[in-house]
Formats: sequence, structure tokens, C-alpha cells
Amino acid sequence: MKIKVKISRFSLGIFLLLVAGLSWPVSGEGERTDGHYSMVDQEGRVICRTAHRLERGDEYLTADNSLYRVESVEGDRAHVRFVKKVQLTASPSFLSQVGRKIRALVRGGSAAEDEWGLPAQAKERPVAIYHTHSDESYVPTEGRASVEKEGGIIEVGEAFAQALKERGIPVVHDRTSHVPHDSMSYDRSRRTAIELLKKNPIALVDIHRDAVPREEYTDEVNNTTISKIQFVVGRQNPNKGANDAFARQIKAEVDKKYPGLVKGIFYGKGKYNQDLAPRLILIEVGTHTNTRQEAERGAAIFAAAAREVLARPVRTERNVKQGSGRSLLWIIGLAAVGVAIFLALNGGWNKIRSEVGRMSGDSDSGGEHDSPGEE
Repeated sequence: MKIKVKISRFSLGIFLLLVAGLSWPVSGEGERTDGHYSMVDQEGRVICRTAHRLERGDEYLTADNSLYRVESVEGDRAHVRFVKKVQLTASPSFLSQVGRKIRALVRGGSAAEDEWGLPAQAKERPVAIYHTHSDESYVPTEGRASVEKEGGIIEVGEAFAQALKERGIPVVHDRTSHVPHDSMSYDRSRRTAIELLKKNPIALVDIHRDAVPREEYTDEVNNTTISKIQFVVGRQNPNKGANDAFARQIKAEVDKKYPGLVKGIFYGKGKYNQDLAPRLILIEVGTHTNTRQEAERGAAIFAAAAREVLARPVRTERNVKQGSGRSLLWIIGLAAVGVAIFLALNGGWNKIRSEVGRMSGDSDSGGEHDSPGEE
């Protein structure tokens, strides 16, 4: 009977260890299906509205580069605090650009640029596009917010791709469906992202749309109605710094040509698969209450304005390996935390070793006697 109790404790420890590991957030955070949140500052001004589930610690960088942090969430309102004004930089410094060209020449390449001002070697690697929420659609056009087979978001992605192709940038647009639209969507789209990374893209873009009132995203460019763009960066992500820097560089570049087209950057709980690569970005093009045509126009204008940053040669291959290494370190770290929890629950390593030794001794005796003194 004593052996059974010890085995039960051992099994319980293993079970709790697995629960601790599995409960760690591994994919993007959830989205509301019953409305949206309003981020409100201390003066009562609405900073942003979003369908992303908000938690304390989430952040938002506005169109004018003011950074806010969520302090608390009550019902549909998230109370935010102003953190600081952020200075964005669109392009590398002059010295770094000169250094890049010198390195290209040393490697036997060319430092020449094409008619769009893009380095020649940029054309050798594609911008890869995919859609985690491939069902997302635009109600005024499709009649509903979700079309399971292929939502309107796919055509928005095609408009984005076409704008890049017209400027000589190679594109791989993956139209793989990842339905249903649930908490496992990012796990399914992760396989797609990994396959796309094998093509050595210079950037990887996951295109979505939001689910908030129309006025949150609607704007005009050259007297034409379009939808704005929003970036999403995962906070629980070993590549967060690189992903954020990439998103901010793109925003800075687009801001120079179309101020306000990028409405902001949302920093939410989760990874959004951005742990896979430092230049993996998630953008939301409009909301479900925009027309698909508005979203297509917004995506095309955004792509054209962002092309120089999107296609800028970087040491992506090395960075992806570094990102994979950091992801492995995260896994090892989580395993270490799990082991620590297991040891704490079971009285420490010495006690576990002692109990395992006793169990082994009992097993060697055949496990037939309840008392070691019994003949």
C-alpha cells in the first residue's frame, strides 16, 4: 500500500509539471467576439479601440508615436497611462548604409540600386505573405464577417502583393486556409510560416483585419476612401525587440509619405508566431465594417510606401537562426521552471531520489510484502 501512495504522488507531480508547461501561452492572445475595448487615458480620451483581449501590461503606440500602457481593464474599458513619446527612425544611419555597400562589394556583389532606390540584391529574396485568420472578411462587401473557404482578407493580401510586384519586389503569397478561426489558428498557421521561411524571405507578413467600428480605421488619401493599417507585436516573444524595431522602421517610412495611414502598433500578450523570425510582422488592414475595396486600396498604398524597408537587405538568415536559438532557450527555460515546480511539490531532489530508491528496493523484493520484516 505504501508503494501505491508514493507512485500516486510521483504521478501527480508529473501531471502538474505537464500542466505548468502546457498552460504557458504559446500562441497569439484571444479576440473578443462580443464587441471591443476602448483604451481610455486619465483625461477620459479614447486612445484606441480594439477587439484584441486586453490585459494589464499591454501597450499601444499611437499614430503620433505616443506610447501608452494598460493599467487595468474594467468591462469594455481599459485604463491606460501615458509612458513616453517615441522617436522613430525609418532608415539606417548614413555610416551603416556605407558599411553595407562596402561589405557587398567585398563579397563580390554590387552596391548599385535600381530605379526605386532599392539595393539590387533585394530582388533576390521575396516578401512572403500568409493569413492566420484566412476566413476574415468585410461585411459591406462579402455580407458577413467570416467566409470559411476563403475570406476577403485573401484578396487584400493579393492587393498588397501586387503593389510590391509592380515595384520589382518578388512576392510569395500563401493562401492556405487555417480555419476554424479559434485559439489554435496560430498553431496551424505556424506550419505555413515555417514552410515560407524555407524560401528565405526577406520579410514575412501575416495579414489580418480588425473588428471595431468603421471610423477607427477609415481615412482618405487623394480624395479616395481607404482603410488604415495597424501593427501587432507579441509581448511574450524572444524576437520582440527585432519585430518591434522592424515595425517601427516601416511606420516611420510610411509616416513620411502618408502620416496617419499607420494608426498604431498594438503590443499584446502572446507571440503571434513572431518568435520564428525577427522580420515577421502582423498587420491589420481595416476592420470588418470597412469595404474590401477600401482595405485593398489601403494595403496597396501601404505596401508601396513601405517597400524600401520591407525589401531592405539584412542578415535575415542569421537572425532567423538566432531567433530559433532564442526560442530553444525559452523552451529550456520553461522546462527548468517546470522541473523546479516539480521538485518543490515533491520535497526536493534528495527526497525524490530517496523515494525512488526505496521504490526500487521494494520492486526488487518482488512487491509481495506489506512489511519488510514479514517472512
